[in-house]
Amino acid sequence: MTTTSGRRAVEYRFSPMVPRLRVASTLRRLREQARMSMEEAAAELDISVPSLSRIETGKVNANVHLVRSMLDLYNGGDCWREMLDLTRQSRRKGWWQEYGLRDGGYVALETDASIVRNFEVSLIPGVLQTEAYTRALFAADETFTDADADLAVALRAVRQERLRAERPLMFEAVVHEHALRLPVGGPAVMADQLRHIAEVAELPNVALHVLPVARGAYPDMSAPFVLLRFDVDVLPERVYIPHAMGQLYIEKPEQVRAARLKFDRLRAAALDPTASINLVRRVAEELSGDEGGRDGGPGRCPVAEEQPQRHSRGQLRRGGIRPPGADVAAEQP
Repeated sequence: MTTTSGRRAVEYRFSPMVPRLRVASTLRRLREQARMSMEEAAAELDISVPSLSRIETGKVNANVHLVRSMLDLYNGGDCWREMLDLTRQSRRKGWWQEYGLRDGGYVALETDASIVRNFEVSLIPGVLQTEAYTRALFAADETFTDADADLAVALRAVRQERLRAERPLMFEAVVHEHALRLPVGGPAVMADQLRHIAEVAELPNVALHVLPVARGAYPDMSAPFVLLRFDVDVLPERVYIPHAMGQLYIEKPEQVRAARLKFDRLRAAALDPTASINLVRRVAEELSGDEGGRDGGPGRCPVAEEQPQRHSRGQLRRGGIRPPGADVAAEQP
């Protein structure tokens, strides 16, 4: 696959993010088990406290020599080989660096996630976006250049490959109807975007739920967020929250549980996957001028006939995606 930027999309593979975070959490745990404060450990290792903090939070990599010293200091000999292997893996280049992106951020986490759950209010999720839609988003903000748009398009193209991979990403989205009716790029671009969504939503590993306008107020009608679940023993589930000034990553168990419950409530208030796809197709037809007001009269409200369908927590989800309580492992999103 060749992207519009002229680069060939790289093979999708695990990123160095997970090894780095596993090294970080293990080093922090070993230091705490050794009953050493950050100040004491930093002094013994001859590094600054801020440097040690960045290593323990996974913001920077530690080299193999420093990890050896830390394992000696913390009496971590039992996990010596595993930790050194993880350290070497964490220093590999991520696939996104081929596209000029230094820090993978969300992209790196999504690379290693097995299940992604995304709630969006105004935008189509990144892994469902067409090239024209993405470019229209970037063109609407004068702070972005054509090069920024090229990068976003290239990254999304590689990310979208996972939806059709041999071991595909399980993707579930709750999207407000407002995002379907916001004519990003004009009616033609938006109609094509919606037809693309309807096609991808038919994949067995993708589940789409639309929150209809007719529903009115609904619980947790606030900001978008993403839940990322990883295979067992890789990383704990975490939350990604994009906002106007940047992004926020949450991994505290109680906060992740709260986000999971919020997603469950939003999904319960939304249409089921079949009704959601039908609504997406109808809106696409309206934008194409094929439906609604063809006889010169007022168009019929397409959402009045649909009613939200609630799902029990024990119900097996379409596409093999289960609620968070089930025993399955789980840039701008």
